[in-house]
Amino acid sequence: MQLHYYRTMNPNEEESSLTDRYQTTVPKSIRKALGLSKRDKLEWIIDESGNIRVGKKTRETEHFDPVFDQWLDFLEKDMLEHPERLIPIDEKWYEDMVFEFSGERGVGVPGFPPTLAEFIAQPLPFDMDEALPEDEEL
Repeated sequence: MQLHYYRTMNPNEEESSLTDRYQTTVPKSIRKALGLSKRDKLEWIIDESGNIRVGKKTRETEHFDPVFDQWLDFLEKDMLEHPERLIPIDEKWYEDMVFEFSGERGVGVPGFPPTLAEFIAQPLPFDMDEALPEDEEL
């Protein structure tokens, strides 16, 4: 009597090979499950246990928070209507604020150097001409 052993795969598992250039073909059932089309990007993630997950890379969508946007609109309106409420930042106030963030005097945190003078001397993270709509001026 001759016995034959067959290795069976889970129907949710697929296999593909790597070429000499480390390329592979995504099996049809996986393409269908992920909703992949030609030129889509794949995202490869190694989790903390060492397992690897592969998924369809989605486009980064701009975060929209209507509550935050309303709050910013409120602040803008209030500053324009009541400029007398604005308080200029002085060196002491700035140093106290940075101390609250860092827990140490004379130590900065990302984006906030230890002194107001250093903060003011930083280049802006964006170009002001590109940041403002065309109909607004400084």
